[in-house]
Amino acid sequence: MRRSTFFGRVLVLVYGTVLLFAVLIMTIYTVISPRLFAQDKINDLIPKGQIIAEYIESTLRGEISTSYLVPLIGRSTSQWEATVWVVDEQGNTLIRTQQTDGRRVGKLPAKLSQPMLPQVLAGNVATHIGSPEDLTSSSEGEGAARSTVFDSMLNSIAPPSEESDTSSEEVLSGRLVAVAVPITYYGEVIGAVFMAQSMAEVMSGMQALTNTIASSLAVVALLLLPVVLFFASRMSRPLAQMRSAALTMAGGDLSVRADDCRRDEFGELGRALNYLSSELGATISSLEMERNRLQNLINGLSEGIIAIDAGGATTLINPAVYTLLDLAPETSDVRAAAPDVLSMFDEALKTGQSVRQTLWEGAIALRISVAPLTRVDGSVTGCVGILSDVTSAERLEQTRRDYVANVSHELRTPLTAMRALLEPLRDGLIRTEEQRQQTYNIVLRETMRLSRLVSDMLELSRLQSGKASLSRSLFAPKPLIDLIHETYSAYAEDYQQTFVYDMPETLPDVLGNPDRTQQVLIALLDNAFKYTPEGGTVTLSARIDGPVVRVTVRDTGIGISAEDLPHVFDRFYKADKAHHSKGTGLGLAIAYEIMKHLGEEMTVTSELGVGSAFSFTLHIAQTDALPAAQ
Repeated sequence: MRRSTFFGRVLVLVYGTVLLFAVLIMTIYTVISPRLFAQDKINDLIPKGQIIAEYIESTLRGEISTSYLVPLIGRSTSQWEATVWVVDEQGNTLIRTQQTDGRRVGKLPAKLSQPMLPQVLAGNVATHIGSPEDLTSSSEGEGAARSTVFDSMLNSIAPPSEESDTSSEEVLSGRLVAVAVPITYYGEVIGAVFMAQSMAEVMSGMQALTNTIASSLAVVALLLLPVVLFFASRMSRPLAQMRSAALTMAGGDLSVRADDCRRDEFGELGRALNYLSSELGATISSLEMERNRLQNLINGLSEGIIAIDAGGATTLINPAVYTLLDLAPETSDVRAAAPDVLSMFDEALKTGQSVRQTLWEGAIALRISVAPLTRVDGSVTGCVGILSDVTSAERLEQTRRDYVANVSHELRTPLTAMRALLEPLRDGLIRTEEQRQQTYNIVLRETMRLSRLVSDMLELSRLQSGKASLSRSLFAPKPLIDLIHETYSAYAEDYQQTFVYDMPETLPDVLGNPDRTQQVLIALLDNAFKYTPEGGTVTLSARIDGPVVRVTVRDTGIGISAEDLPHVFDRFYKADKAHHSKGTGLGLAIAYEIMKHLGEEMTVTSELGVGSAFSFTLHIAQTDALPAAQ
């Protein structure tokens, strides 16, 4: 019974795949073929339309009589395998073909001519596949006057009686294939030849092909049925035997063996099962040794592990527990030494539920997870707890909270200022134009401040996530530093500060990113001028220091205290604790991340009230070095 079920599943799977393949072929063919047939029809109509346009041009030049033109174009739709209209540049129908019943087709409807005529008048060939309603008209309406170029030709063409016309709406109903070819007269487009055919006529020749393909697929599916039955039987028989052998092995009888005589994948599976059976006995005998190894592994873990029994007595303590709880290794009564920790085990024993908590033991944050051990009947037989040092994670979480607080503070300041200005402006309390302009200027300045803050935050996030582009190339640092010096010389005069430029005559080429190096140097100079009072000095210098060029920006500003110095490259760090200084506090953090991703070093030395010195390195390029990317 089980083999029959498996055989049926294999049969359904394989033969279902064959049938699905046939259905997919027919579906894809049905979806794609109309478009392909329509495109082939367009490729066939365009040359015909161009031939008609050439006949009309020849007629206009007097090379062909108009008496030959109308029969040539309008004898029957079967003559061109499409309905033909000749229109002037205003969209007026001049000539049209006849239906097979001898009646002439009506004028070209505006819903077809208006959207396509502008493209044709521009000298291009216009095409369309689908309903005429799918076209979007770009014309305001049909022109009232005919083209003067066609006057001589129209005088010799008697317009047909409207009573004998067949409705063009009837001819163009449903989906169709349409082509419009320009008619030129001495280089000027004066009209167009429109040719259209119903998609039903285009696809009439496809039905026989579709039926042939469907019949072929059905025959192939029937012919494959015996083949599928044969292979399904060959697949199900050995798998059923191996399933029976595997269940016997699972029951404890390791002497049973599967059929491994075949030289295919089923034979490989049988040999694998037999190998499993032989190895299982050896595995059982080695469990004792593995238990000892597990004990050694537990003792070597950095996480502390404590296990207690149902009575609360300690059954397992690894050495990491003594380290995390700062206990002496010879401590025997851990419960007395760490009552807060062991109380969590008592709670888990009492409630039968897992207990998780973070405790601070001195300067170490411990994440303690206690899980009860239960029998099948649900009774608790003991508890196992894991003690993990999460000090770094807790400090990181505190950093995250500080970061959110700093962002909120930086965003709140300009928003508060703008709100304080916009509310009086809304209430009409600011009456003079001068006051309004001043208010607008302040709001604009605060908006730009918000924009700079968001831009700096995005730049820092891209750098820290590794998404910023930091390619390295060979460049000369001295011209770049000279340019920055010229820019900031005027800047120093505005701040009434002294800008000292201490640079050697030449510097060797370095391997780095010139744009990012310029960005870092500008950030350091902005920071130096910002925190240096009037009359102070800012020095920009560069020296060769072994394998690197060391660029230094030194100032005589307010300096940084020793306790704040380790955090100078943190986000939103500012020297003044009140956060009243200008800037977002992200410039130094961005500069530090850029240098770190480029493989360079950035350092700072400072003394409160004396000044600060920021420096970074640029690795000197070797003669055989090639640009590298990170």
